Amino acid sequence: MARKKFSTLTEPMFYLLMSLRGGKKCGIDISEYISRRSSERVKLGPGTLYALLSEFEQEGLIKYVGVDGKRKLYELTPTGEKAYNDELMRLRQCLADAKEAENDE
Repeated sequence: MARKKFSTLTEPMFYLLMSLRGGKKCGIDISEYISRRSSERVKLGPGTLYALLSEFEQEGLIKYVGVDGKRKLYELTPTGEKAYNDELMRLRQCLADAKEAENDE
C-alpha cells in the first residue's frame, strides 16, 4: 500500500509549518524562526528550504501570497494546518508511548 505523502513529517518540515502558524513569512524569516525555535538544532540551508517551500506549495500546504520588497511571502493553508496538527498529535503519542515504556521498566 502506498504511503500518503506527508503522513509523517521530517523535523525540518514540521518546523517550517510551525513557523507559518504565526502568519506570513519569507524564506529568510522562516529559516531564522526555525533556527531560533529549535535552539539551532534544526538548520535549513537555502536549497533545502526553497525545495520544501516549492513542494509544500505544490501540495497545497502553504501558498504564495505576494512580495515584500524582493522577498516572497508564504502562509499556511488549512491543509497545512491539518498536516501540522496531525504531526503534533503523532509526536505527542510517541512521547506518551515512551513515558509508558519507561514506567514498564
